[in-house]
Amino acid sequence: MALFNASETTSVPNLGGDNFPSRLIQDVINTIIACLAVLGNAMVITVMLLRRRAFSSFTNRLLLHQSVIDALNGLMFFLFTVVPEFPFMVSLEGNAYDQLACRVVYSGVLHWSLNVTSTYNLVIISLERFMATCYPVKHRNTWSKSKLKLALATSWAVGFLYGSHMLFVFEPRQGECQAIRMGLGLRVLLWVVVVVGTEYLVPLAILIYTYTRILIALTRKVGNPAGGQLNSLSKAKKNVLVTVLLAGIMFVVCWTPAEIYYIDVLFFDDSFGDGVYVALTGVLACNMFINPIIYCFK
Repeated sequence: MALFNASETTSVPNLGGDNFPSRLIQDVINTIIACLAVLGNAMVITVMLLRRRAFSSFTNRLLLHQSVIDALNGLMFFLFTVVPEFPFMVSLEGNAYDQLACRVVYSGVLHWSLNVTSTYNLVIISLERFMATCYPVKHRNTWSKSKLKLALATSWAVGFLYGSHMLFVFEPRQGECQAIRMGLGLRVLLWVVVVVGTEYLVPLAILIYTYTRILIALTRKVGNPAGGQLNSLSKAKKNVLVTVLLAGIMFVVCWTPAEIYYIDVLFFDDSFGDGVYVALTGVLACNMFINPIIYCFK
């Protein structure tokens, strides 16, 4: 989700370009985040590819896919936030080049699409673990390679369908990229219901439901162990519990502040200020390098 002032005359918040020390600090922090995302996920990708047999399960392939998405997103985050602003040279004509510059490059379509692609890959991982824990027989019989391909394609489809709304956020006007004018009712319907629902509320609801069911199932098995399964089930319960808490906490920590800021921009004309925008962009981006830590080491 692009965080921007949706008023008629204001475009993306000033990220500090007129204040060199402030901009330099922002660039250093964002560069560190991008490097952690790219290098951390690249390490996960390398290990999984070199030990392909050991990481051949359905879940591990989804984790590999997660790292690919987050590594690409780390690169896009660097290009979107650190690389000096692209000299769009938007003309007064509003020609095809101007439309492309404002609607695709300036809006950061690829970066925000990859953010949501990453989120829905996590959702798919939670659904797969839910099936494996609560319906193991059905999971073994139905989660095939074709289902894996479908799962991978689904996360990308949702991400880029979501990202398509960014094509209608900015337009070339009066020689610069400006937010497209729209009434309050349309903004509420599009941005709050569609955007916030897609990128935050729906994933959060699915994650809470699936991991709650997993914990309930493991608790029942631990409470009624068969043979020598008590220790292994207790360990499994602990690992899942830690994963649930970390995944849930980090998703909420990374995304909730941005959603609150976004609502503030829509209804209160950005009462927090541009500095908050910069900070929240960095917090949200931290989810790129935290994901492999949570899902690969727990």
